[in-house]
Amino acid sequence: MSGFSHPDAAHPQPHSSESVTPRISAEDLERRKRFVGFTSADAEALRAMRKLVEKHAEQIVDLFYERIGAFGEVNQLIAASGSNVDRLKTVQRQYLLELFGGDYGMDYFLRRWRIGLIHNKVGLDPQWYLGGYSLYRQLLTPIVLKKWGDKPKKAAAMLAALDKILALDSELAMGSYIDCMVADLQSLNVSKTEIEDQVTNLSAFINSVAQGDLSQRLELMTKGHDDLGRLGGNMNAMVDQLAGITRGITDTSEAIVGSLEKVRRAVADQSSGAAQQAAAVNETTSTLEEIRATSNQTLEKATSMGASAEQTRNAADRGLKLVEENINGMQSIRSKVEAIAETILALSKKTQQIGEITNVVAGLAQHSKMLALNASIEAAKAGDSGKGFAVVASEVKDLAEQSEESTTQVQRILMEIQHATDRAVMVTEEGAKGMDQGMSLMERMGEVVRELQEVVHQSARSSQQIVAAVRQEAVGIDQVSTAMGEINQVTGQFVTATDRTSEASNELNLLAEQLRNMARRFKS
Repeated sequence: MSGFSHPDAAHPQPHSSESVTPRISAEDLERRKRFVGFTSADAEALRAMRKLVEKHAEQIVDLFYERIGAFGEVNQLIAASGSNVDRLKTVQRQYLLELFGGDYGMDYFLRRWRIGLIHNKVGLDPQWYLGGYSLYRQLLTPIVLKKWGDKPKKAAAMLAALDKILALDSELAMGSYIDCMVADLQSLNVSKTEIEDQVTNLSAFINSVAQGDLSQRLELMTKGHDDLGRLGGNMNAMVDQLAGITRGITDTSEAIVGSLEKVRRAVADQSSGAAQQAAAVNETTSTLEEIRATSNQTLEKATSMGASAEQTRNAADRGLKLVEENINGMQSIRSKVEAIAETILALSKKTQQIGEITNVVAGLAQHSKMLALNASIEAAKAGDSGKGFAVVASEVKDLAEQSEESTTQVQRILMEIQHATDRAVMVTEEGAKGMDQGMSLMERMGEVVRELQEVVHQSARSSQQIVAAVRQEAVGIDQVSTAMGEINQVTGQFVTATDRTSEASNELNLLAEQLRNMARRFKS
């Protein structure tokens, strides 16, 4: 990986290993791509990630060298190469962005191949730059998941493309590193046969690794062949790193498959629950429609009841007014009856006075009659001289008798008037009592009517409140019905989204299976 190398990695200086000819042809390049499954869709996915990586490039490079700084031997190699971390960060950023350039032809792979030359030049062991590829994967994965976590299919495709390009880069870097090491071996002062044997072993080992067998290890070469021993150790370390990456991919794929199975079950549960919820919402909506129809009928009846209550209230008010008018009329009649009774009593008294006067007149008439009789007797005694006096006495007697008769008639009439007056007084007293009873009844009826009026008023107010409450209830039911319609729509969208999530989960599971099968090609 270029981040460990000299800042002039893109333009390497003359060195014995730089004369090595790359063993890459167009056919070999396509074969390598097919082996890791790298396609034009992966190239397009990497190109789509470039802007996102550019945004986080400085942060990724800083974290990359922060991890490197924890290992003193790597820092010593950087210092020994005549470079420093700040200069290397620029080269590393360029290397990082080239991963997402979208052009993965021969020029790209030759540049990657030269990186192995630089690593060999500075003496960087494969374990460090192979570990760097894993570090890149660790730093880029959360960024990709944060960006496309809501699209699991796309996120999986992005990560798969990243794994493939990192695998190609590491393979090319290791290939150039091995070519350099082979070239260095050829320059050693050893027998041709021994070199050929070692190269044969190396070639066989490399072929087994190329075929996916990561279980083999080179027997380390010692006794004067330090470079060969270092090469064997580096090759073993490289295979260890590749085996670790493969196991990591396999474990990750297994974990993804397991997680996806849980997701699929959860999605299935959500889909079932959403379907039940949709059915419940539909049933609730239908019930609300029935309630709304009933509420409208109730509102009509309540409005009619309110109108009837208002009419009843008006009738009660008129009834109370009539009762009050009757009470006032009866009070007026009672006053008149009392006045009539007083007048009749006064008339009775006058009648009694007239009777007394009539008695006096009757006594006078009787006395006059006695005087006339006496005068007649005296006139008879006087003879002729008393005749004129006798005539007058006779006329006085006649007048006295007429007065007596008239007085008797007047007394009889007065007696009748007295009896009639007594009856009138009694009737008046009974009428007054009846008026009192009527007044009492009317007053009690007035109280009842007032209570009835109050009840009617309360009923009218209650009816108005009922009408208002029913109207408010109707508005609330309309709002609930509208909300249930929106919930029904959202539930339908949720069911659709759940189905899409299930489809995406199935596709992501297929991709994870493909990734796991690809990792299983390597035997560790």
